[in-house]
Amino acid sequence: MKRSFVLMTMLVCGGLSAQEPKAQPPLTSDLVAASAHAFTYDGNGVDGPGARVFKDAAASSQFVLLGEMHGDHEIPLFAGSLFRLLQGELGYRTLVVEQDPVAIEDALSPALRGDVDRLATHARRYNTLFEFDSDEDLALLAQVARGVKGPDAIWGVEQATGAVRYLDELVKLAPTAAARLRAQTLLDAARKDDEGPKYTVKWLLAPTTPAELEDLSAAFGPTGRGAELIARLAKSAEIFGYYRRAQAGEFVGLYNNTVREEELKTNFLRRYRSASRSGSLPKALFKFGANHLYHGRNPTQAFPIGNLAHELAIVNGSKAFGLYVVALGEGYSTFEDFPAWLRPLLPAKEPEVPTLVDLRPLRPYQRLFREKVEGVDQSSLLALLHGYEAIVLLPGSRAASFTKGARPDSPR
Repeated sequence: MKRSFVLMTMLVCGGLSAQEPKAQPPLTSDLVAASAHAFTYDGNGVDGPGARVFKDAAASSQFVLLGEMHGDHEIPLFAGSLFRLLQGELGYRTLVVEQDPVAIEDALSPALRGDVDRLATHARRYNTLFEFDSDEDLALLAQVARGVKGPDAIWGVEQATGAVRYLDELVKLAPTAAARLRAQTLLDAARKDDEGPKYTVKWLLAPTTPAELEDLSAAFGPTGRGAELIARLAKSAEIFGYYRRAQAGEFVGLYNNTVREEELKTNFLRRYRSASRSGSLPKALFKFGANHLYHGRNPTQAFPIGNLAHELAIVNGSKAFGLYVVALGEGYSTFEDFPAWLRPLLPAKEPEVPTLVDLRPLRPYQRLFREKVEGVDQSSLLALLHGYEAIVLLPGSRAASFTKGARPDSPR
């Protein structure tokens, strides 16, 4: 019995010692290189190996989410090219943007639709109406408005970003002479506070504004277009008010992000439900600041509109495809300008051509990527790795131009 036990032990130990050495884990740089796909874009669409990734992912998705750096030259051009691809081949018919709903209503009006110069004139008239009014952003709005018919071509789902355009309409809608006088008084004050040309929200930030809007609401009544405009201004005053209150020492800073995301989601769902009544589910491209389009909790501790898009798509038996877009350019933006935690997910060298890094094949190796960054930054890396499906790198970019909708010296 003892001899048998000793023999079995020797056989087991011998078998273990004969096993091959454990394979070394792959290099993260090799994993990123294998997931990198070059592509081209030219305003009419997207082509190349990376385009196949876009097409395959978008074909099985309800939403494509483009998380951007604001104020960039190339990103709106890429967005326009991507929208043409999605529209022409995959049935996408809506662009969802981080813009004031009334701004987009105006952009789709017969007088402005598809005409970038008229749109720019309107943006100059109401300097706080379009949150992003670079030449490139306005050209994107005009492109989509020309290419897709109807009111669902573009959805603006941001909070009210300025009061003057709203109050201007409220003066015209006033049901009584007293209501008109009250609206005109507020309009004069808002024009004085936010005269431009730069984007400002002094009037909405003021501590007196909520009470003034409450009085205006009482003068207009609870229903109708006027009530809707006043309610939007009141919600925006609340959100901007959190900035003012936080600067004064109140512990309300979190609500700058969470309440704003609730407003983005509420405005989106209002449009989504209306468009869904026809029986077909809308397919849309989102274009927002990258912080808004994470799947899961974003870096500012909110569950953003991007998370809603992902989860809504899942409810509908589909999914969403998120693109974290990084613009690069000599003397403008390099890998060194981005946080250290992001760099393990980027190619070893800055690409010379537009490149997509597919993050989905990298997810099983998350431990290897996590070990490349400091402990305090590991959660940021993991949030991006799982919150977006791909990183898009656009070399050769520069700052956006402001020659149409705003003066050259007034970028946001």
